[in-house]
Amino acid sequence: MRRCFVVVAAASLAACGLLPDHSLNYRDAPVLEPITVPDGMVFLGEQQLYAVPDVDQRLIGEQKGEDGFDAPKPPQLVAVATDDPDRRQTDQPAPPADRTGTPVLAKDGSGYPIIMMPVSYDWAWERVTQSVTQTDLRVTDRNRDQGVFYLTTPERYRLTPPQAQLKLSHTTNGIQVAVLNGEGSALANKDSGLAILESIYGQLNKPGQPDPRP
Repeated sequence: MRRCFVVVAAASLAACGLLPDHSLNYRDAPVLEPITVPDGMVFLGEQQLYAVPDVDQRLIGEQKGEDGFDAPKPPQLVAVATDDPDRRQTDQPAPPADRTGTPVLAKDGSGYPIIMMPVSYDWAWERVTQSVTQTDLRVTDRNRDQGVFYLTTPERYRLTPPQAQLKLSHTTNGIQVAVLNGEGSALANKDSGLAILESIYGQLNKPGQPDPRP
């Protein structure tokens, strides 16, 4: 019985060595054109997480000494668990070195104005805090945990009632800043929201703002 087991195990190992290596089959995959962003919108954070090596050479066949293809590992996610609120606010990872942290005034998928900030939440909150206080918008309250500034707006913004919320939200491309109505139940009308964000955006891009780059 023991001899039979050894023979079966040896046969299994030999069979594994006979299996074909399909790791280079990626060469047969079609090349897709980059996504086309509609006019008036932007796409931030374009980054190839699983780039094909030597893409210009991939269609000319197997190269000398090329035995197979090792798939790249996915990016590592890091989470910090702590009960210290001060530490939660300061232990955020620095933004990637290839991001400039430059805010962009854009539109979301429904055409509502937004500001995209490709930085960490800490940097976005700090910069928006400094910028909004330099405008004619009055901050009546704020909640950092919820990412909300409660605003009272002057007449020129044409909001009725004149209250609004400035909301910071996490997205895959960074922090999105949008304008909600006073109750926070819906986005503010597009014209008023754009006027408010233009005021903040102008201050965000002024010299002297903190540099979010590491």
